[in-house]
Amino acid sequence: MHPDRSQQLDNADGPVLDALTARLEALRKQGAEHFDPVQFRYLASLAQRLAALAQPPAGSQHKLDSQLAAYEATFSQAKETLQRAGVPTDHPDQFRRQLRRLSQPTQPSPFALLQQVYSAAPVDDSPEEKNTLAGLLKQQETQVLADNGASAPPPPPRQRELSALRQLRSQRQAHQARQRIDDAITQTPSDAGPLNSHRLVTRSIETLRDLSPAYLEHFVQYLDTLMSLEKLAPKR
Repeated sequence: MHPDRSQQLDNADGPVLDALTARLEALRKQGAEHFDPVQFRYLASLAQRLAALAQPPAGSQHKLDSQLAAYEATFSQAKETLQRAGVPTDHPDQFRRQLRRLSQPTQPSPFALLQQVYSAAPVDDSPEEKNTLAGLLKQQETQVLADNGASAPPPPPRQRELSALRQLRSQRQAHQARQRIDDAITQTPSDAGPLNSHRLVTRSIETLRDLSPAYLEHFVQYLDTLMSLEKLAPKR
């Protein structure tokens, strides 16, 4: 029975280990140590430990040989793939990044069309159009006129609002919302018990204001919208 490759490597000792070390040095000259620095460092350390031993453990040189062969094959395949793609192969440390770039799909992202449509949408800075309630009422008016065979009159020409004025209006609305929140907190009855609904709501508002003041302002605006819709609803 012929000895297997592992036994041949272990019996050869010095010459085979020298050959493995030479293969590592050849890879280092090609810059392959930067292709996978962690794995290459492991192989080099293993070769150094085996060289320092008078009698390497059985199968250790075969282990180094097989892992080194796998490293050489992976490095060569990566280099050939990049060369076929016309990518420079002067920097092995960038091979993995370049391979990931080549493996990415060439088709556009599903969100590309959505982004394109969103970017091409007309910009209207009118506060009325940004108001959900106003937009809903305008749609209802258009629908009623269409059902009765009439068309909506053309809107009057609008002038573009100054950004400073729009910013001032936004700051004023935010200030009014904060003022209303402060008033609601300070108006809590002093003799209210711990389970009083007013005190519980006030305590929740205080906690929400501490955690996220911006969300609390948004929540107040949401409540204002609900109250406006409730006033517009027909009474029964």
